[in-house]
Amino acid sequence: MRLTPRVCVTVAAIIVGVLTSPAAAGDPGGSRTPLPVSYMFSDAVAFENDHPGSPPPGANDWSCAPSPQHPNPVVLVHGGPETVRLDWGAMAPLLANNGYCVFAPTYGTLPDMPGPLGELGGLTPIEQSAQQLREFVDRVRTTTGAQEVDLVAHSQGSLVSAYYTKVLGGADKVARLVSIGPGWNGTTSPAFASLFTAFVGRLGLTPPPRSVVEPVCASCGQIQAGSDFLRKLNEGSAAVPGVNYTNIITRHDDYIVPYSSGFLQAPKVTNHLIQEYCPNDLTDHLLLPYDRVVAQLVLNTLDPTTTQRPTCTTTPPNS
Repeated sequence: MRLTPRVCVTVAAIIVGVLTSPAAAGDPGGSRTPLPVSYMFSDAVAFENDHPGSPPPGANDWSCAPSPQHPNPVVLVHGGPETVRLDWGAMAPLLANNGYCVFAPTYGTLPDMPGPLGELGGLTPIEQSAQQLREFVDRVRTTTGAQEVDLVAHSQGSLVSAYYTKVLGGADKVARLVSIGPGWNGTTSPAFASLFTAFVGRLGLTPPPRSVVEPVCASCGQIQAGSDFLRKLNEGSAAVPGVNYTNIITRHDDYIVPYSSGFLQAPKVTNHLIQEYCPNDLTDHLLLPYDRVVAQLVLNTLDPTTTQRPTCTTTPPNS
């Protein structure tokens, strides 16, 4: 299995690991200083190193009370293999600054695995991860008193969320599912497994054999095109009545191949291709949660009354 240069650079940044922009909108409490929002993935790596095991700024304030303007708490569902801090370093504080109660679980970890592999989520079977998401959403609803939540998911997190809504009874608890870089029909790229094998290699297994990848990263095979999991999820449709779906996709996705796998055709589904707004946006799969166009499209979806057209930049994040 070949590691691409981009994957190698990404893994190196994660393991060895401010350009900070102002928050997009104001203070939900009227007095709290807005959290800094950084669209640099390298800042998320630094935060991960400095605060291992903690959520990103703005997330998991269990005293947060949803406002009348934003009655649905937002649950951020990370991808895999990934961590909640690396995925949501920009989105969590951005949403908190815009008045949302934001929560972010870590799912699919291997508790008996040493670091750095032990920090990664999204490794266990997606069915198991969806059960963890169900428990987390129930806790959010109970604590906040909200009837429904909005899910914002990246990559594999979209499949976890879809399994929760379709199979585990989440449809009447979820108002919106916003998917960033989803792969509804899977991927033909080995990039997910390649990223995982790089971490396995850090544990001394060089080269990481397939017999190691499959039992430890059960989800890596499930996201591949043609998997039994995807076949069952897409029977009829992955979308279910009662939930509004939004997909945000980049033409330059190097993990979901082809990128068109991110499109979903069903009632109450909206598909956004970043390059239809900003042709020069070169953002790839990993950096999608740090892209300013993605951020604005997420805000537009969660609150259509304040919709703004995304502002284009000429270069991708971290370039």
